[in-house]
Amino acid sequence: MKIPIIINHSIPYFIKSAENIAEGIKKSGNVPIIMNNVEARERTDRELFEKCVFLDKDIPLGLKMEIAGTRLFNNIGSIELCSDKRRINAFLKNDFPVPETIEYPLTYFPNESFFDDFSDKICAQLGLPVIAKLAFGSQGREVFLLNSKEEVTKFQKKYYLAPHLYQKYIESSKGRDQRVYVVGKNAVASVIRENDKDFRSNVAIGGKAYKTYISDETASLCVDISAMLGLDFCGIDLLLTPDGPLVCEVNANALFTALNEACKIETGHIIAEHVVSYKLGSL
Repeated sequence: MKIPIIINHSIPYFIKSAENIAEGIKKSGNVPIIMNNVEARERTDRELFEKCVFLDKDIPLGLKMEIAGTRLFNNIGSIELCSDKRRINAFLKNDFPVPETIEYPLTYFPNESFFDDFSDKICAQLGLPVIAKLAFGSQGREVFLLNSKEEVTKFQKKYYLAPHLYQKYIESSKGRDQRVYVVGKNAVASVIRENDKDFRSNVAIGGKAYKTYISDETASLCVDISAMLGLDFCGIDLLLTPDGPLVCEVNANALFTALNEACKIETGHIIAEHVVSYKLGSL
């Protein structure tokens, strides 16, 4: 069976993870085909694939392939859901521990009074400093730390047309979090990510990853989250507090090169095994 692995055409750091999955597919006796989303548009016009590892967030391409009958790993609905930090928070907050959050309302013509009043609400409810996140983005590049009401107001004025949210700043997890990688029904590996030069822990902006133990409680939490969101594999980021972890983000197509290096594991082979063994038509 030919199994494509689709990556974004403009982001080269997808390649290592894609190649790791391809190794696992090849070991199973199947044929991996790494292609970017531009190539995939052309090829899927003339060729139908039964299964596909979809490491991109190209929603129209994923929909097109699913409508044609391809089983995507992950399915495009779950990828789209996880791509929006507001929707993920709304899905999780009633059943799982998350940071206290205020979503920015849809507003087209705000005035000075609106900005001022909403800044007061954010500062009073969440305190300062406060985290601001654009709803769409990756690698921590669209996450900001605001230290004053003036900075909150300035941020609003700049981004009021962009979907975004505000979250309580967790001082105990400054520059540090835990990423747990889930494949199927198993938490397969975990790292602590640390960055002593930034409040964000992301490896892409200077953080380092170290293998860490996954407690039974944390493993169960992450597997339950993945199952509820309909994911085949994902990386779940947990903020660390004295009272237990808070779910920060769920990454539907999280890359795992740093995880593999830290944990001496072949995550891509585990994903490949899940994809190859998956029986089409099963729930």
